[in-house]
Amino acid sequence: QMQNVVTTDYVRVTPSIRSKQGQIWNKLQYVGNNWEIQFSIKVQGRGKLGADGMAIWYVQELPKRGGSVFGSPNNWRGLGIFFDSFDNDNKHDNPAVIAVVNDGTITFDHGKDGKGQEVASCIQGFRNRPHPTQVRLRYYQQVLTLEVNPGITTREADFETCFRKENVKLAPGGFFGVTAATGALADDHDVHKFMTYSLFERTEQATPLTDETKQKILTDYEKYDVALEEKKKKYKEKNPDKYSQVVEDEQNLFYKSLIDYQVKLSEKFDQLGNVIKELINVGNTDDTAVIKASVSNLEKMQNNLGKMIESNGAQMQNVVTKMEGLNKKSQNSEKDLKTLSLALGAVQTQLKEIHKRKTHACPAIPEQGITFIHLFCLIVIQTSLLLGYWVWRSRVEEARKKVFLIFTTLIKELINYDINRNIKLYF
Repeated sequence: QMQNVVTTDYVRVTPSIRSKQGQIWNKLQYVGNNWEIQFSIKVQGRGKLGADGMAIWYVQELPKRGGSVFGSPNNWRGLGIFFDSFDNDNKHDNPAVIAVVNDGTITFDHGKDGKGQEVASCIQGFRNRPHPTQVRLRYYQQVLTLEVNPGITTREADFETCFRKENVKLAPGGFFGVTAATGALADDHDVHKFMTYSLFERTEQATPLTDETKQKILTDYEKYDVALEEKKKKYKEKNPDKYSQVVEDEQNLFYKSLIDYQVKLSEKFDQLGNVIKELINVGNTDDTAVIKASVSNLEKMQNNLGKMIESNGAQMQNVVTKMEGLNKKSQNSEKDLKTLSLALGAVQTQLKEIHKRKTHACPAIPEQGITFIHLFCLIVIQTSLLLGYWVWRSRVEEARKKVFLIFTTLIKELINYDINRNIKLYF
């Protein structure tokens, strides 16, 4: 089930809900041979483990449905770059970035995380970073290169080469796209930026555009922009639950501001180190003006660093206060967990005692159970007892009747005897 959520800053390809898929595709084919994609993604979830991941695609046909490969069908024709979050083969090599080139005959092996099918890969963390993960994917003269800034900072200097693979053959006329999927575990998969650039050789000149063509492109873009805003407005009115501005919680913002401050402080120290190196290098010269300039630069850097630390004193105090608050919360949570553990231990002890009492009170049940012969004998004995009781009760009733008849006969005889005797005496 496709589950895209549009916001003002990014597109959420899949929310952190189990078994969801999402897709974003460019409907126009790219006609060039060399290209570069610059995109930013953010994958975040509440647990230490996430799934399944995202994929960047350059394929020959637009898929008409979702599929099992990070939200896209298997046996594609083209290139797939997989940001795989979950370690299916349990080899502790995820999260990872995996590149797979497919001619339509390869079925991606999820159980092995594509091992043996990839043309290049690297272990790279990208989950739960304070900033979006920035990626540069370049295909130039059959050389595929991927560089990643993991999202700890936003500095250009923090890009790292994930892989560089030569002799990668991709046919022109492909479609670019982004897909994502969740499974038993779930993450938010967001796309903050996706830009495509054409690359040319230095001797190769791009065909210049005429003024008429430029004006037409500008007019078409303005019309497209107006139509897009109108569609977003209508979509928001029809789907208020899917169109939302997700606000980061206070804790994420706090950690992000703390890391940003550390990055700025590190940059200042780097600049200070460069100035000190320059001062050491000019120390061997006799040029007084150069030495004075270097010392002046050093003093300026020290003053700027001091002002920065002073200006951020309140911020650091706020950081300390929040850290103390988090520490207290963690201590309280630990106490609550200990109390809960003790309570559960007491309940477990009581359940064991109840189980022991029941074990001693109840008789043991034969392993073979009650057979048909046992049941038949029980019915015969019960029937015999009932018949014996009925015969005994019948005899008792007959004896009672006989005694009653004898007693009533005797009373009648006595009465007749008294009457006859009294009559004789009277006469």
